[in-house]
Amino acid sequence: MASWLSSSESWKHDVYLSFKGPDVRNNIVDHLYSALVQQGINTLKDAQTLPWGKPIGPLLFKAIEESQIAVIVFSQTYVDSSWCLQELEHVMKCKDERGLIVLPIFYQIDPSELRKKNGKYGAALAKHESENKNVESWRKALTDAANLVGFTINIDGFAANGPEPELTRRIVNTISNELSRNKDRVEMGANPLKIPIVEILLATDKFAEANIIARSGFGKVYKGQSVRLGNVAIKKLDRRYGQGDREFMMEISLLSICKHENIVSLVGFCDEGGEKILVYRYEKNGSLDRLLRSKDLTWMHRLQICLGAARGLKYLHDDVGPQHRVLHCDVKSANILLDENWKPKISDFGLSKIALADVPFSALFSNPCGTPGYVDPQYMGQSMLTQKSDVYSFGVVLFEVLFGKAVIDAEHPDENHFSVKMAKTHYEEETLEEMIDGDLRNQMNLASLSAFSTIAYECLKEHGEERPIMIQVVEQLVKAFEYQQDV
Repeated sequence: MASWLSSSESWKHDVYLSFKGPDVRNNIVDHLYSALVQQGINTLKDAQTLPWGKPIGPLLFKAIEESQIAVIVFSQTYVDSSWCLQELEHVMKCKDERGLIVLPIFYQIDPSELRKKNGKYGAALAKHESENKNVESWRKALTDAANLVGFTINIDGFAANGPEPELTRRIVNTISNELSRNKDRVEMGANPLKIPIVEILLATDKFAEANIIARSGFGKVYKGQSVRLGNVAIKKLDRRYGQGDREFMMEISLLSICKHENIVSLVGFCDEGGEKILVYRYEKNGSLDRLLRSKDLTWMHRLQICLGAARGLKYLHDDVGPQHRVLHCDVKSANILLDENWKPKISDFGLSKIALADVPFSALFSNPCGTPGYVDPQYMGQSMLTQKSDVYSFGVVLFEVLFGKAVIDAEHPDENHFSVKMAKTHYEEETLEEMIDGDLRNQMNLASLSAFSTIAYECLKEHGEERPIMIQVVEQLVKAFEYQQDV
């Protein structure tokens, strides 16, 4: 347990607790530090009180870089200090590049003030800008921090025997659980999942064009084969597609801890020679979007695929761990892979977010991401991401499977595509048969079709609170499957 460390002391600690500074955060930082130490959590508290505006030195940078978790306490006066902002900028950089876990605590301040930069925050940033400070990078760091899951505190400080022990317990438990989960996350550099670049080059014939099997927002996907790895799908980062280090780290972190029969399996990764590569088990039947019109996909096959995918999403939302849920953020038929037995595997977690699961309704404020046609319109309009955003996207997939057509983000789709508006209209006017392939319709039990289309429609409700949760989607798809079995 350490307060501030000199250059000669050990840097091995779990939590970096943001420096106190000369404002109202003093009491909170002291109290949290004591509570963490009492739980045996190795915590480094930066208690320096250097003059505001003094550049951060290498010791502070190293302290942040050597941590697993950084706890940042924001207050009304936080942004007055350029030192605070330099520290925050480095913390968020370590989050993106090193996978540092960041837990924000908003003390008597709303996270929206960080996002909007209004009030005292706006005035302080304007003052820094007039002094030719690096304000744009600080603005981004503040916005990114405000979009993280954290704690909002509106009490007047902490006391050892005050009225807030439950809040302290929740914060400490969150940190403790994150540290426990982090043991299972990938430690970049020395890890059994790490695959040498030489082996990947051999498996793909030096990334031969003939081995390309797909393209994604991350980059090209190659089929590879080797004695040790077997048949694999190898995804090579191409920054021109818009993704980068954050998506690479997120994919590894999540797939290292998410284990479910309906979640794609990560074989390993490569971070060598300037390349960032993800290696997965190869799924023989490819992605669902390419098979929507296939006659090989019977109605029973389609029900099984949708039910399996729903169970995978239910796992992400409810069963990853006691404290967190995973919001996929890019649910679509192209991200549902099918193995040799047509079992679905949810893939592509680069855009995913982690939210608290100990509340019934997790909400994050985030710049909208995802694929046009699938993105929750409420998320697009309000930048508020919830598990119901994934539910909406999954509803689109259900109609794709039902119609045998891909969705398109347009008011005037062609004969091979449909819009969400069109799907909802056909359901409401009871004209779904006009959109369903005749051969497929002849296979359907009427009760099965009714149960399936009803839950698909419910997923597309305009307001998130009106949509079902994934366990309800699973239950209704089970009914649709059982009705079909009775045929």
